[in-house]
Amino acid sequence: MPFMRKTGPEGGAPGAAGRRRAAKAATHARILGSAGRLVRRAGLRAASVPAVMRGAGLTVGGFYAHFKSKRAMDAEVLRRELDLVRASWLGGLDDSRGVEWLARAVKRYLSAAHRDAVDTGCAMPSSLSELTHADRATRAAFADGVEQAIAELAARAPATAAASPRERALATFALCVGGLTLARALRGHPLSDELLRACRAWALPEPSAREPSAREPSAREPSARRTDRERDRRSDRER
Repeated sequence: MPFMRKTGPEGGAPGAAGRRRAAKAATHARILGSAGRLVRRAGLRAASVPAVMRGAGLTVGGFYAHFKSKRAMDAEVLRRELDLVRASWLGGLDDSRGVEWLARAVKRYLSAAHRDAVDTGCAMPSSLSELTHADRATRAAFADGVEQAIAELAARAPATAAASPRERALATFALCVGGLTLARALRGHPLSDELLRACRAWALPEPSAREPSAREPSAREPSARRTDRERDRRSDRER
């Protein structure tokens, strides 16, 4: 007998229950998206129920059709945010191996662009201080997300003379998240860029992972200054 989709009860319209489930899932995702934006920007406390529902374009009364409590939402949104950051951080690097893979991952996370992308980047720097006082379910969600990221790092990170792949993954994760947290706190101060460079250097001691020398013009000169010089050269040639 060929596969047949079930109709609704008592001959109702086919797929009505499925449409209701899909609509509820879409609303659930809107709520989590709104909460995620608030958490990335200002931490878990900023994701209050009124603020989250307002950001989702919904009324507060609808919140409890999706979550038992704010704590339940915190755990779910944190798990979702860690899944998203792991995918954006470590995804798309499968064409690299060993030190090259790790170097690309570290430089991607500890970049000035990621530091400045508070609204779209990693949510951990804005939430870490709150997690020490969070409930067990929220801390468990955080621990699960961290473990998944570390497992992926450990599966690809090369060992060193002093550390196993897992030990290196643990230290690299701590250095990346801690370095980004400090760099964001110091954004606008020269120390911020210096911290990012130092963390990248410490996480990647292998000679093959060293960054270009600071003496290279491309690493030092502002783009506007390079543009001016290129324009001057073109003018000289035209003369």
